[in-house]
Amino acid sequence: MKNIIIAMILLVTGSSCSQKPENGYELIEQMYKANKSNWYETLCFTQEVLHYWNDSITSSEVWYEAYQSPGNLIIRFNDWNSGNGMLFTNDTIYSFREDTLESVRYRIHDLVVLGLDINNIPPEITAERAVKCGYNLDLLAEGKCMGRDAWIAGDTLSTCFWADMESLLFLKMRRRSGANSREVEFARYEDINGFPVATEIRFYDKDGVLNMVEKYFNVMPGCRVPAQTFIPSEFNNARW
Repeated sequence: MKNIIIAMILLVTGSSCSQKPENGYELIEQMYKANKSNWYETLCFTQEVLHYWNDSITSSEVWYEAYQSPGNLIIRFNDWNSGNGMLFTNDTIYSFREDTLESVRYRIHDLVVLGLDINNIPPEITAERAVKCGYNLDLLAEGKCMGRDAWIAGDTLSTCFWADMESLLFLKMRRRSGANSREVEFARYEDINGFPVATEIRFYDKDGVLNMVEKYFNVMPGCRVPAQTFIPSEFNNARW
């Protein structure tokens, strides 16, 4: 599978980002070329998390997060000393409660892959990981997303993602099968210290009903993240 994906990427090496992509492989290549020179390997931020039910906010929280490419994301819930949160690293999710590791399971975080890693790791690696997450990169369509002209890679009835035709930034993903059925929108990008950063993320359930909104503040692209931050045994001590 990896050799096939590399071959698909090599077919489009050197193509212009202004050319119409023929499939999801070419789209990933173009997204990488368009944004790799103006992206970040680390991102630290605080976020307000708003939970919705029947179009009304039912509760809110504050989370603290740090990202490091490729594929590393740590989340601390509510406050630094709660001992609650999650760690994504090495295609695994570690869940913590009151400073105790509760569960460990395999997961490639496709939002991290397509919304962050895609712009600073080789496109053949992004493509391979997207395929593992169920995206059919042989399929590509044109459409609209949040009022923007967009490319749609994948099966629109199952698993797919949208990219802005102009900026070639990730806009949205959809998954309509399995335990993680949902739609997620990068609803707002802001220029933070010269970098484009998605600062409002909207989550919808399998029926398309809004159930959560994340709003980022204290956003720091290119922040210093200590090396031990993404070591599971160091979760309780992780600070950034």
